[in-house]
Amino acid sequence: MKKRLLISTMVATLLLGSTSLYAEATTEKATVAQSTKKSISKENKKQRASFKEAPKEIVTGFHQTLEAIKALKEKKIETAKNALKSATKSFNSALKEAPQLDLVPFAQEIEVHEFVGDSATVQKALTLAGTLLVKYDTQAARAVMLPLQDEMIVTTDAIPMKLYPLATDNALKALENGNPEEALEILELSLNTIVSETVLIPLPLLVAEDLVMAASLLDKVDKEDALGLLSLAQDELKKAIYLGYTKKHASSYEALNQEIEAVKKEIKGKNVVEKLYDKVKESFKSLIGESRQESSNDRK
Repeated sequence: MKKRLLISTMVATLLLGSTSLYAEATTEKATVAQSTKKSISKENKKQRASFKEAPKEIVTGFHQTLEAIKALKEKKIETAKNALKSATKSFNSALKEAPQLDLVPFAQEIEVHEFVGDSATVQKALTLAGTLLVKYDTQAARAVMLPLQDEMIVTTDAIPMKLYPLATDNALKALENGNPEEALEILELSLNTIVSETVLIPLPLLVAEDLVMAASLLDKVDKEDALGLLSLAQDELKKAIYLGYTKKHASSYEALNQEIEAVKKEIKGKNVVEKLYDKVKESFKSLIGESRQESSNDRK
């Protein structure tokens, strides 16, 4: 009984990692928390800026088809018919303006899962989960594993303009021919043509990059602070490894860690580090770009 209670207490502690295990407001933890907030905000703005919104006619047309589906389910035939007529008009207007339109992004969602803890916290959670699994305490292990996400997920929905407007037009024809069931079926099937692309961006990688950038501004002014920031960056890379974000780029992460270590050694020595920082920054840029591209391809 005591053993079971101990395990339950450990699970609860890990689940409250953002308050219990990370409650000690140390300077290092505060620095990482600030860097995380900054990295999330920066990436969020970058994603929003890169998202090219679809022409308003397309967005309007799509929402009108949703209104038609709702109306058909409620047996409001005339409402559905009017919505489909408006949708067809909207799509035709967009295609007349740009006949070459094909796959057009029209919605974007950004979801953030933040794990507030260092690499040691993740390692403890993994060790506990392993112990629980050996004992077949699967549900408790699952509870321990659930918080182990430190990522930004960007999902973009795109409408295929060579298919969706055609389905809308066919649904309208079916409705005008007195076949509301067929019209509803066509519209519901057309929703399956919407293409969703999901990109997963590991937050530890972004945070590590931010910490290195901050260190590069300090190394000539305060070596100790710069070294501290670089050590925190290395811990973020280690956390990314423990969280399983590096399986395709293990060698790149290790090389990046070694590059940061080289910067630390140089700071302690002659402190001629400009070129070394440039190399680290370029490595981050390359690795983050590859992670975005591959996670997008994996989730299509």
